[in-house]
Amino acid sequence: MGSACRFKTGCGRPLAVLGLALGLGGCALLPSTGYRNPADLSIRAVVPHKLALSPYGNSPYTVDGHTYYPLKTAAGYRQRGIASWYGIPFNGQKTSDGETYNMYAMTAASKVLPLPSYALVRNLDNGKTVVVRVNDRGPFYPGRIIDLSYAAAARLGVLATGTAPVLVEGLAPGQKRAAPPRRHRGPDVFGPHHAPRRAFFVQVGAFLRRQDAKRLERRLQRNGLRDLHVLHDAADGRGLYLVRVGPEADRGAAQALLARLSREGMGRGLIVDP
Repeated sequence: MGSACRFKTGCGRPLAVLGLALGLGGCALLPSTGYRNPADLSIRAVVPHKLALSPYGNSPYTVDGHTYYPLKTAAGYRQRGIASWYGIPFNGQKTSDGETYNMYAMTAASKVLPLPSYALVRNLDNGKTVVVRVNDRGPFYPGRIIDLSYAAAARLGVLATGTAPVLVEGLAPGQKRAAPPRRHRGPDVFGPHHAPRRAFFVQVGAFLRRQDAKRLERRLQRNGLRDLHVLHDAADGRGLYLVRVGPEADRGAAQALLARLSREGMGRGLIVDP
């Protein structure tokens, strides 16, 4: 996940929006002092190519009480929503996949697209499009589905408005543009006309100390379990470290995993159906 600073200000990027409000005057293009003029940005187009998934930022995570489950591939992802952008307050900070955020690079943050991956973003107000490399998590604000870098926002014409309605489509390696737009059956569509697949996890333990959760994770790994996740969440006012296995394809598979845990003496678990 991103730095603590990004998570504290992730709900709509209030610092970036504040800079926008202070800097705009009449038809000015610059959001505030310290930014390069968008007209001076000469950035080569991003061409999707095969990337290895980052060891950081691709496990399920919880922000403000909501748990997100990152996708394994960007292929087939298709969603309408609101785009915002973030700039100077976050420039030079670590992104969720461990890179350093460069607001002049063509990048973006997504809550669920794999890190890293590529996406085509279309501004539905003006028809402009841009390909971005997703390397961060966010924005954690209702209705917003992607946070653009300053450069990407400039290309899409989002700087002056701060936000814009967009269509975001995941791109596979070697794919330069998404398929022609198709009719949507809802505002938030994952994959062409399909809702996200239901996921089932098995929770094996909950601990007050992270080192205890990691100890259980290592023990389960030695017993041959894979797809293990240590998540931080809050319950009854206390921070807990949860050890979960999954996702499983259906409840039957999750129940089979519960039986295996009991049979092999790895403890008792419970099925978590988000």
